[in-house]
Amino acid sequence: RNNCLQDLETCCAASNDFTRMSEKCEDMVAELMGQCEFAQDMVATLEASSNELMGVYSSDAVYSARSVHIYVFDPIDEEIGVRLFEESWEVEMVQNDLALSLVRTLEDFHEDLEHYMDDFMVVKSVMSLMSATVIFYTKCLLQRAEKHRNNKKPFFGDVKTALDRMTGDIKVMKEYFESLVPQMPALKKNIEKDFEIISTIHELMCIAAGLSVSEAEDFILVLQKRVRDVGITKHIVGDLWHLVAPTEERYVWELVDSMEDTLVAIAPVDDALALEVNDRSYVKGLRLDEMAVKLYVKSRRNRPIKATAVEHIVKSWKTTWNEKGGDEHEED
Repeated sequence: RNNCLQDLETCCAASNDFTRMSEKCEDMVAELMGQCEFAQDMVATLEASSNELMGVYSSDAVYSARSVHIYVFDPIDEEIGVRLFEESWEVEMVQNDLALSLVRTLEDFHEDLEHYMDDFMVVKSVMSLMSATVIFYTKCLLQRAEKHRNNKKPFFGDVKTALDRMTGDIKVMKEYFESLVPQMPALKKNIEKDFEIISTIHELMCIAAGLSVSEAEDFILVLQKRVRDVGITKHIVGDLWHLVAPTEERYVWELVDSMEDTLVAIAPVDDALALEVNDRSYVKGLRLDEMAVKLYVKSRRNRPIKATAVEHIVKSWKTTWNEKGGDEHEED
């Protein structure tokens, strides 16, 4: 199956083919049952086997449709990802140019999806593109934290300007998906859920910068509920402080550390996660925790955490996500 998924067109074609195969299987079984007389146990076996096969075909159709995000975001990453959160984004792009460019690219691909794919599967594709949009934006931000090696000064020239720019970006991206709700009502329930990730991250950065009166603990809890991994929560929150208030990064690591029992109690580790990510229907690249682990197992940035603690965290990630990466080092 995966060998067939080489670009957007082949993902669409595969999704259509698997849908037709499921329908054909159902028709063939109905025809066979109508023309032949089977013993009751044979009928039960035939129905069970055909239902299982149709389930596989239907699941593969959805998998193929959702996999389009990989090929949509490859060019977006190359053209937009390298520029997001850089100085020109902060200083020059007062109209949220990169977010608008991202949305226009999604609109172009959406037209292709409608041309090549069944309507029901287009909805599945757009849902994956919405999740991928949020993950892409967050990944670019966390990559800037990895790049920033100054523990005294913020990454941004003017933190408030950067946070205002983020507000505009989020509005542009969210409004695009909201505009699709009239033709795709199923999108509505997922918009708030997906965009809660970047709105939470933005609020935490505002708190770190002293631009919000909210309590950091409240939004750290929200983040933990999404990733259900205290190690990931610590890394992400630490990175956000490192971007806008690097001198306070150690403080926030200690804060999250002091909350660990509460975080685990409210959102414990998902014991079924390892099985889920290895399931045939699992589409990579659409989860915040997966993206974060891919970044952090390769991270070389010094953090205010003991090396032995890092080793323990990374070991657990590698077990769950089958990721390999470099070693982190304890901060001097």
